[in-house]
Amino acid sequence: MPSKAFNTLLADVPRWHTNLLVQFCTNHVPLQSYFYRFGRASNETCPTCLQEPETVVHFLFVCPTYDLHHAVYFRTLGFSGRTLCTLLNMRDSLWPLFAYINATGQFHTVFGDLPDPCPDDNSN
Repeated sequence: MPSKAFNTLLADVPRWHTNLLVQFCTNHVPLQSYFYRFGRASNETCPTCLQEPETVVHFLFVCPTYDLHHAVYFRTLGFSGRTLCTLLNMRDSLWPLFAYINATGQFHTVFGDLPDPCPDDNSN
């Protein structure tokens, strides 16, 4: 069962966003490492940078293919926003997170475009 804080965070977040956020929290995201774990990919190497396994942390923070996206979408979160815990558990990080996901196009075939989950909170 999710915590009360997590339920509160997701109370007014659209279903597709909630689904993807839970997948990120549980490491069940359609990334190479996930596919490899279940025998759906021959290796877990990131297909965009070919440098290391494509995990949640790699996709969100490390992959050099998305360096510009990291800088643009996560800069407003400051240093603390560059941790997985903060990014997946703070309301202020939802807009940058989903904007980043949209910009990378990584999950477009699965989720399509994800609209801003909290337009009233968007200060950009």
